[in-house]
Amino acid sequence: MGARKRNTAEKRKEAVKNNYQAILRNCPTSPRKMRLLTGLISGMEVNKALDVLKFSPQEASRRLEKLLLSAIANWQSKNEGVRIEESNLFVKEIMVDSGRS
Repeated sequence: MGARKRNTAEKRKEAVKNNYQAILRNCPTSPRKMRLLTGLISGMEVNKALDVLKFSPQEASRRLEKLLLSAIANWQSKNEGVRIEESNLFVKEIMVDSGRS
């Protein structure tokens, strides 16, 4: 492996260390309905996003809330002893792809 390739691989690994993700598969909700809610919470602080999803009347909000809680659990598994309220967690990116056809 060349030096340039090794350096870019190391930079990519460092960038991934700070990202925590969760994936929701086989969800029977239309992508359009999910995208309406993802537009609301993208860029928000995590606790505020959870509140928005909890009090939203749409059915897709329950699934997104569960997904966000799963991503928070992935973060907590790496950062034990750190409280969510004290950390600076926010929703960086959230994507919805097309469903089954």
